[in-house]
Amino acid sequence: MLVALALFLTPSADPKAELEAATAAYDRAVSKADIPALDKLLLPGVVFTTATGRVMDKKAVLAMLASPETRYESVESDQVNRKITGDIAIETGRVRVRGTRQGKPVNETQRYTDVWLRQDGRWQLAAEHTSLVP
Repeated sequence: MLVALALFLTPSADPKAELEAATAAYDRAVSKADIPALDKLLLPGVVFTTATGRVMDKKAVLAMLASPETRYESVESDQVNRKITGDIAIETGRVRVRGTRQGKPVNETQRYTDVWLRQDGRWQLAAEHTSLVP
């Protein structure tokens, strides 16, 4: 994991490849509740809007993922589409999440929109919005 994170933090001449590495690192960090990695991947002012309409900040998301009541066995994104304009990227896709949340089993598919900003040579998540797929 440290090698992947080091590669993510190393400036790249290819913003698209760097963004792909950041998004893969994000999925891994969420599934492993890797709080130090997530702290680096999330902007301080990141805003999460969950599929239930709850709005969460960075502190709340990190606390939720650090809780023993939340454990994601797998977080797998597909159908990903990324648009990069300068230092801003919009990513849409589908994510399948399995595990437990608030102590209850979770096995769901969501659509998401992520906004990434590139600062100091690395991509960080600025906002995420999810919707459950029926």
